[in-house]
Amino acid sequence: MSSQAFNYSPLDSNLREIRVLSLLPGSFEEPLRVSVGIRSLNSGPIYNALSYVWGDPATARNPGNTISIDGSDFPVTANLLAALRSLRPLVSAADPIALWVDAVCINQADLDERGQQVSMMRDIYASAEQVIIWLGEEDDETSLVFDTLSVLATQSHRQGDEQDKELLDATRLCSGFFSGLADRRPWLSRVWIIQELAMAKGDPLVVCGRKSITWSTLMKASKYVFRKVFTEIGMVRRKPRSNNNQSTPGNSKGEDGSASEEEDEDVEVLGMLKIDVLDDLYKAMKSQGGESLRKLLMISRTSEATDPRDKIYGLLGLLKPNASDPQSSSSPIVVDYHKPTAAVYADAVAHIFAQGDGPYFLSGMFLPGISAPAPYIPSLPPTTPQPPLPSWVPDISRQVGGKATQPAGYIFHPPAAISASGPGADCNNGRRLEDERTLQVEGLFVDTIEEVVFLGTSLEEYIDQLPHIESLAEIARQRPCLLEPSVRSHMERFRKGEPLWKALISNKRFNSGYDPAPASYEAMYTSLLNGLPEGEDWKSKPSYDQNEYIKRLSLNAGKQSFFIATSGFVGTCVPDSRKGDVIAILFGSPAPFVLRPGSETVQVDGRERPTHFLIGASYVSGIMAGEMIDELYCEDLMDSTTFFIR
Repeated sequence: MSSQAFNYSPLDSNLREIRVLSLLPGSFEEPLRVSVGIRSLNSGPIYNALSYVWGDPATARNPGNTISIDGSDFPVTANLLAALRSLRPLVSAADPIALWVDAVCINQADLDERGQQVSMMRDIYASAEQVIIWLGEEDDETSLVFDTLSVLATQSHRQGDEQDKELLDATRLCSGFFSGLADRRPWLSRVWIIQELAMAKGDPLVVCGRKSITWSTLMKASKYVFRKVFTEIGMVRRKPRSNNNQSTPGNSKGEDGSASEEEDEDVEVLGMLKIDVLDDLYKAMKSQGGESLRKLLMISRTSEATDPRDKIYGLLGLLKPNASDPQSSSSPIVVDYHKPTAAVYADAVAHIFAQGDGPYFLSGMFLPGISAPAPYIPSLPPTTPQPPLPSWVPDISRQVGGKATQPAGYIFHPPAAISASGPGADCNNGRRLEDERTLQVEGLFVDTIEEVVFLGTSLEEYIDQLPHIESLAEIARQRPCLLEPSVRSHMERFRKGEPLWKALISNKRFNSGYDPAPASYEAMYTSLLNGLPEGEDWKSKPSYDQNEYIKRLSLNAGKQSFFIATSGFVGTCVPDSRKGDVIAILFGSPAPFVLRPGSETVQVDGRERPTHFLIGASYVSGIMAGEMIDELYCEDLMDSTTFFIR
């Protein structure tokens, strides 16, 4: 093999050109040989697109991990090498396979080309004859599983198959495969695969070593398996059925012999794996043409990217058409690999605000705090500044509990049908200023924090604090309100309108984000206040495991502080909150925010305006159903405040 490095020929972006590999035939052990041709998407080229994980970059430095591109060496990772070996046509095949592979077909060293090709990714995968998903090399388990999946995909749930031992064994085997898929197969952890799967125009082919199966067959088998599994543990419920949608035992199969969708839709499975989420998005793209960036970021929060900027860029092809078009969209996101991470993430949040989802989006995120470092990009030149994240820009690469440095805002959300923004819950509020680091947003001032009590890192510490904070809350609610006389009586009524036991759990039932806390929780809370005899603990009580209120509190241990505000409001907030912080309802958010006055000002319309930092979400007892917005703001008893957040 030649030691000469491969040189890329330039692409014409006006012609929407891409490079396509021709994977030449050969035996499995032979060195891999490919040729590269340039094709225009405008001319409808025929090729397949590979969806895979690049894998450990260090393996690309191993001497044997190279392919020959038109006689020149090209280093690839072990995972890509294995994929190409498995996909390569045999020596006896007449034709090579046309394949688009991002790591090879894009000149990764050319940032301008990389940005231009990434912006075409939606079209590249949508134009492919077939998307080929590479899960990795096979092992003994996957070999058996892939032989079994097509059988399970044709099964009905009404055939008395509980007595079929062979079928039960196959179901158990595949249950283990699907349950461990996200952990054992890195393909599911990669952010780019979301777009690559969703844009496939035909049924993608899933390949594992030398075994393969279509995506639709994989998902039919998965649904069969997990309906069985979740039925056994009671995580299913029957959907109501109309009189004109009755099925009979005689029509339990579809035309292709598979279980009919009509039959399976009468039961809802109350659990989802990541593969189910991907399949839902795949189907939604076919029916709706795109999704909002807010929802896509929720779907992809556990997905990884080698380049942290791709946590945004890897989703742009899935945006609703008007949101992804720079010409028709307000605050469009343009792929630019010259930008540091903080600027890319700020572009994304600015776009979400322009789409009307901003305050709601931020209220549920892990926020970064003040001057948090953004993920560093080593490939940027030293002359390119890499500033910290503004406090209103979440670190999109750290939106899971194990990585985040702050608690998530959603723990302070009231039940789903309720919002502190009241009639303003759906308003379009907020914009990024021209300095690209300041957020302007309207809100309603609530109160100023006077005291913060951290509730401990363990459930035991939390429970020990309850009598103390109950006493503080009672005292706070009796103090005189310091706000304007016109709103004083309202505020005094609001702050007494909700007991502390509800506020501590954001008025939500255990294991539900929708149902308000039942009245029975009050007795559970009272028993905690009364305490236990010395030497006993709650875990030793027989009722401990059945006490839903204790379970609900345990979810928040280490993530909450209790606060008292100057006008008598009480509630919970993120632990980083402190005396002097301001509580405000930013219109559109279901939960109030804690803001910290900053020392800098920003010039807007010729005036110097004070700035704030965004600390995190909060739960304020008595106003979480929109009482302040409805009775004070909408009745012109209180004016809104314009906040400038940095």
